[in-house]
Amino acid sequence: MSFSDLKKVFAEKSETNKTANRTTFYRNLKIFENKGLIHQINDGTGVAKFAISNENVKGKYGSDLHLHFHCTECKKTICLPNKIPEESLPDDYKINNVNLVLKGICVKCKKK
Repeated sequence: MSFSDLKKVFAEKSETNKTANRTTFYRNLKIFENKGLIHQINDGTGVAKFAISNENVKGKYGSDLHLHFHCTECKKTICLPNKIPEESLPDDYKINNVNLVLKGICVKCKKK
């Protein structure tokens, strides 16, 4: 789900629930991300996207490390089911971030 999709949901809920607070909404997104419940996807579009994480899958680089696929036609990004194998690095190396996004055309767009 893209960040703009989340903002639309928040706006809709704000209209019906006047106690909804934008700061609380963003703070909760960050809390969910820090707890490993969701993960942010950087697919190169400049729009933050989030997906539900499988927090039970732990690895060297964090939890639930997997590939993503970004369709260059419809601009959707999805999580792929296969886990990324852990690489062995020399002891003096430290990984700060892992981001693997495959780009191409999804099945729906390919059929058009």
